[in-house]
Amino acid sequence: MPPKKPTIAVVGSLNYDLVTRVPRLPNLGETLTARSFGTNCGGKGANQAVAAARLADSCEKLDVKMVGAVGGDGFGQEMKDEMRKHGVDVRDVRVVDGVDDTTGDNRIMITPGANACVLPSTLPTWLFDPPTSPDLIVLQLEIPLETVEHIITRCAQSHPRIPVVLNPAPAVPLDESIYSKVEILIVNESEAALLTGVDFTVPETNPERQEALKLKAKEAVDWLIKRGARDVVVTLGAYGAYYHDHQSGDHGWFNAHRIEHVVDSTGAGDTFVGAIAVNYVELKHAEREFCIEGGVSIATDAAAWSVQRSGTWHSMPLGQELQKPPVNTRASDSKSDLH
Repeated sequence: MPPKKPTIAVVGSLNYDLVTRVPRLPNLGETLTARSFGTNCGGKGANQAVAAARLADSCEKLDVKMVGAVGGDGFGQEMKDEMRKHGVDVRDVRVVDGVDDTTGDNRIMITPGANACVLPSTLPTWLFDPPTSPDLIVLQLEIPLETVEHIITRCAQSHPRIPVVLNPAPAVPLDESIYSKVEILIVNESEAALLTGVDFTVPETNPERQEALKLKAKEAVDWLIKRGARDVVVTLGAYGAYYHDHQSGDHGWFNAHRIEHVVDSTGAGDTFVGAIAVNYVELKHAEREFCIEGGVSIATDAAAWSVQRSGTWHSMPLGQELQKPPVNTRASDSKSDLH
């Protein structure tokens, strides 16, 4: 039997965006003429799966499997077809018929649809069976929280333990026992604020805003570490990312690349998560030790590539592109150690 191929399983959401661009937000009952209309495949789960597959050179290096659900309509089929084109295995994306949600008078409407049907009872058995379980499971919070908590608990109880990357977005209060059960926790500043209570408010006019945000990130990371978190990353957009390495106990910081022209930042955060996942699994199968510092370095490069192109999935870089520094960036002192 050939050796098992390295595998990342992403359990999460698949969304289909219907985007209408208008000169301003309409008032209730008002009709506006739109400037344009477009559609996009998305959802944090799908985005992170595609990012990982593209960074793994369309899965020549490893398998990326998506676990989730879509509606039984043309949108759902298009999502699955597009993910296949990027190298993602979608055999465990279920088709759920008859899903309907009603929303009120909102300017922005999110219909969870089939994502709400990703329940513990619907998960594939291979996910937790040692001979077939993945090398890493990536989770977000756009599927029911009970499913996320179930997966994390099952992974922690498995022998050997199945490592989990948790990107708790959109953020909701979590049971503090979760933190010790995940290998890598990746949050942005708003998610860190909600989870830890740290106020990340710093005026845009503050000339020392970056340094102030670093201190806030350290405070949030310290709070999470006290509750059992292992490797932690707090991303701060155009400023950079703060991280904690549980093996060495060190804290560190990577500046974001200074991009000369940002085209579209949609999906940059998901690209960041996908890059860390791929780096973790590749090193594991090379029998080399994963270090969160190295993962953040690669993820920072990947995010810099992604914001310079339009289209969420097509903007995500291929692994071969990461063999060279991101184009159209200005040099910066990227790394600093904070003890």
